[in-house]
Amino acid sequence: MLNQNTICASSGAAVAALFLVIFLNSYVCPAYCQSNEQPSNVITHSDTTPNVPTPNVITLNEAIAAALRDNPRVRAGRWATEAVGKDVSIAWGGLLPRLEVQEGYSNTNNPTYFFMSKLDQGRFTSADLADLKDPAPINNYRTSFNFEMPVFSMKAYLAIDMAKVRAEGRGFQQTRLEEMTVLDVFKAYTGVKTAKVLKQAAEKGLEDAKEHMRIAKVRLDKGAGLYSDVLQAQTALSEAQMRLVTAEKNLNLAKRSLGLMIGSEQSYDSADEKIAFAPRATPDEYLKGAMSRSDVAAMEKNHDNAMKSVEAAKAEYLPTIALGGNYQLNEHRYPFGDEGKSYQIGVFMKLNVFDGLMRESKLAKARFEAGEAGQLLRGIKQQAAYEVYEVLMSLEEAQRRLELSRDALSAAEEGVRLIEKRYANSLAPMVSLLDGQTALDKARANAAAAEGQYLIEAAMLEYTGGRILRFFGVDNSGRN
Repeated sequence: MLNQNTICASSGAAVAALFLVIFLNSYVCPAYCQSNEQPSNVITHSDTTPNVPTPNVITLNEAIAAALRDNPRVRAGRWATEAVGKDVSIAWGGLLPRLEVQEGYSNTNNPTYFFMSKLDQGRFTSADLADLKDPAPINNYRTSFNFEMPVFSMKAYLAIDMAKVRAEGRGFQQTRLEEMTVLDVFKAYTGVKTAKVLKQAAEKGLEDAKEHMRIAKVRLDKGAGLYSDVLQAQTALSEAQMRLVTAEKNLNLAKRSLGLMIGSEQSYDSADEKIAFAPRATPDEYLKGAMSRSDVAAMEKNHDNAMKSVEAAKAEYLPTIALGGNYQLNEHRYPFGDEGKSYQIGVFMKLNVFDGLMRESKLAKARFEAGEAGQLLRGIKQQAAYEVYEVLMSLEEAQRRLELSRDALSAAEEGVRLIEKRYANSLAPMVSLLDGQTALDKARANAAAAEGQYLIEAAMLEYTGGRILRFFGVDNSGRN
């Protein structure tokens, strides 16, 4: 039998246990299940989202037009093109007359120069003959108008032709730069759209995680679930929130990147427009376009100039014929005086007979450089053909990946729906539901990335085939 002290002790223990249960229900349980959202120590995406200003909304065509107008790289290229174009005017200067004015002063008592100065000034008399042995110092201000104009100069003719070819080549380089800019704008624009889809997928994953958390709590409240399921659901919810934070950051960066490509310091958002296109030509047509695209044409111009450099080196063996002369004023009192006047005009020829074998070395160098340019031209054509082949393979891969990712997304969505029902009916563990949700989140991200990659590969095909400006309806003629 129990004595009275034992009964009192047991009663005291029971009372203490009762108070302990009440304390746990009042303070410990609310730490994870009093709220239907999440514990107070969980960082939500709204707490960490930076205060990013609402970006401007722009369509794809507007973005391309803005980039071709305001992108610093494109604008710098246009300045460079204009600068190279001035080489033509510089080359023409080698065939136009050169005029210059000179003013000089001299003071001398040299008999020879005394005699010449007196004659040039028109003041020489017979009395000056007696002073030639020891003349007095004499001043002379000489004003001379000189001119020279080539009549025949093969080097000058070739220099003009080479300057024109070089300007044409730089124009092709500028066109290729604009093509590259259009491609980069499209990539940035597609990147914004892909980032928006990924953010939507993250938001959808967060909604699913909250629903799983709700089901786990309902089952726990009904006594059919486990506390560990609630903890697992809470962990999955936190991970979904972190994925959304990352998706929002990537979207903000994509918008800022789009603004950077169009030459702005602001963020730009893509318009609500559907971008869907497919190749519009056959592989042979793309290959043909690659052989005549702008960078290949620029290299052809470079090869042409290299061949002309050989001709310019050979022109060193030809004479140069020019017309020259001057009109001279001489005065002993002040500058620019016309006390004495004279002129001189004539024709002269210059022929390089021997210059230490410099001509021969220049000719050999020009031939080597022409051989180099020919091989570079051959190489860039081979590279262009390979790029078309590579992009065709990548486009085929991207199309298949897009189809497979869509199938995987449909299967993952159906799988999560079935597992969710089974879990709600105690026919599947929480880990199966979380594994299915993880697969679904990955399938959503893969589908969004696959669609964006397909569009980029399709644009790359137009770029490598030299058709991207025409594909996007860009007219680059007459652009300043």
